[in-house]
Parts: sequence; C-alpha cells; structure tokens
Amino acid sequence: MNNRIRVLQRQPKRISITLSHNVHDALLTRSEDEGRSVSNLCAFLLEEALRDPLRNGQANMAYGQTNALNTGPGNGFNPSPGMAGKHPPINKPRYF
Repeated sequence: MNNRIRVLQRQPKRISITLSHNVHDALLTRSEDEGRSVSNLCAFLLEEALRDPLRNGQANMAYGQTNALNTGPGNGFNPSPGMAGKHPPINKPRYF
C-alpha cells in the first residue's frame, strides 16, 4: 500500500490558471518557436524558475524555502506574508 501511495504522489499534477491576453499570446508565440505545446512550455518555465536559485547556490528566500523542488514532507508553497500575490524580481528578457 505504501508503494502505491508513493507512486500516486509522483504523478504529474494538473492546475488551472488565468492569464492575461498578452501573457497567453507571448506563451503561444514562444511555444510555436520552440516546437512545444503551451502546457509543456509553462511546466518547463515554472520548473526553471523554481530551480534557478538552487543552481546559483542561493535559497529561494522570497518564498521562505531553501529547496523549492523538495520532494520531502513539508514542501508546500509557503510565501512569506509580504510576498503573497507578488512576483520575485526578474532579470531575464520578457516576452510581453
């Protein structure tokens, strides 16, 4: 039974989000340029955004986590009170 629970926990999760028209158009353009689906591009971009601070040896302090991709217990998304609903600074080119 424990093995079955572990397998179910590792399966990809689906979420639904609402995007502005400009963001959707930018994602659509980029996904076409890269030859991938919008869904696949979004998953890739989210994983990269969460992984970048770890590659630089920095903790993702904006969200109160030291390992944003931690698979252990207590890995829920816990933004600090001042960061709720805000985005961390971005130093990369924007598509919109």
